[in-house]
Amino acid sequence: MVLPTALYTRAVIPSSRWICSKFLSNTSITTRQFSAPAKKVIVIHSIGEDRPGIVADVTRIVTDKGGNVGESRAQLLGGHFSLMMQVDIAEKDVGDLQDQLASGVEGMKTECLESVEKNATVAPTIAFAGNFKLSGADNPGIVHKLTSVLARNQLTIANMKTKHEEAPFGGTELFTVEGRSVAYEPLASNFEWTKIREELKELGDSLNCDIEFDNVTGSTFRD
Repeated sequence: MVLPTALYTRAVIPSSRWICSKFLSNTSITTRQFSAPAKKVIVIHSIGEDRPGIVADVTRIVTDKGGNVGESRAQLLGGHFSLMMQVDIAEKDVGDLQDQLASGVEGMKTECLESVEKNATVAPTIAFAGNFKLSGADNPGIVHKLTSVLARNQLTIANMKTKHEEAPFGGTELFTVEGRSVAYEPLASNFEWTKIREELKELGDSLNCDIEFDNVTGSTFRD
């Protein structure tokens, strides 16, 4: 008996679905999983006699080692330049970065410090920012008294500068302290910036000087 061609083909040639199912059932498929290298957040501190190109030298080394620069601060004082910079980098590259910074930034003493914040990020979220300014006659302990009020209210100094200048009408020397204080998320449940302002005003009255304190949360950070 001869089968019709179409029936014969179907009878002796397995379907492609059957072949694939048999192949998969008898084949062990290995998958490779890739994970990103562990990251670490460090703070770079570099200080030394000022010269052109210090920041460029530091950031070149950080970039060459695959690091990412987050927040940073720089200050020139008395002919010396100070730079602080928060960087995230692969954990395996931290040691090499430290060695390169120690020898590759001419005239500067540079060190890497591990961030002390748990789950640190390059850009922590600021929940409150307040600008402060004190102006009046200088007296012993004035900066300590001002910053102690901020510290008691869980505020961190983001930047601050002090200077002596001649009063507008001459005769006396005016001392000024100005800067920005911040508090990171989450804020304490009892945090009230207006109470801090009142406390600073009372301090100013006792020191015979003016102290201003303004809420600038959400504004662009400026030194």
